[in-house]
Amino acid sequence: MNNGATSNTIVEKPPLVVEIMGPAGAGKTTLVRALSRRDKTIQPGIPLPKTRQIPFFISNTFSMLPTYLRHYRHSRWFNWRETRSMVYLKAGLHVFRQEALNNDVVTVLDHGPIYRLATLREFGPELTTSQLYARWWANLFSQWAATLDMIIWLDAPNVILLDRIRCRDHWHVIKEKCEREAYEFLTRYRTAMERLIVRSVTDHQVALLRFDTSKKSAEQIVGEVLATFDGVRGL
Repeated sequence: MNNGATSNTIVEKPPLVVEIMGPAGAGKTTLVRALSRRDKTIQPGIPLPKTRQIPFFISNTFSMLPTYLRHYRHSRWFNWRETRSMVYLKAGLHVFRQEALNNDVVTVLDHGPIYRLATLREFGPELTTSQLYARWWANLFSQWAATLDMIIWLDAPNVILLDRIRCRDHWHVIKEKCEREAYEFLTRYRTAMERLIVRSVTDHQVALLRFDTSKKSAEQIVGEVLATFDGVRGL
């Protein structure tokens, strides 16, 4: 299988790469928007035009499809959201390797690589239990953990998260579920994320900030995060 890069590939790190994580309703998108308004050196997301994504879509499909057809065709294939995550994981690394970023830029990722790796592992199809996929996943986790400088984890009690989710206009898988099912999903999600956060911090020295958004306002969190960014960048 051609992964496009081996686990020994050295990814040249841009100035500062930060992933914002947390369950639905924790305030991730709100924080990204607030940070980019307050500091123009913050770049939300990775520029990934569709033309850059197509080669990685083809590569992922053709590398996984033979194993799927031989051993897993009784189960489902990757859905569209999972397919997009797999493309993001490879194409995003390509962007960081190929493009020279301004020294002042802070790239802030919402629904970033650790989130996508965790959800693929926890909620993906049976194919994700194969050795082929495990090697693909481990390689990308190693490279992304080495690329990230910091993870910001946002959370709140389940009862508050569920209330926020139900009050929002857009759909979420637990929006119409009963409390028991919704809380079970949030706990499962949180556990999957925490597992990879611990690995990133322990094995790759990724810095970690935690905030309870039921106890601190968005403005308070923004102030602390920007102060931390300045400290890391030596400003």
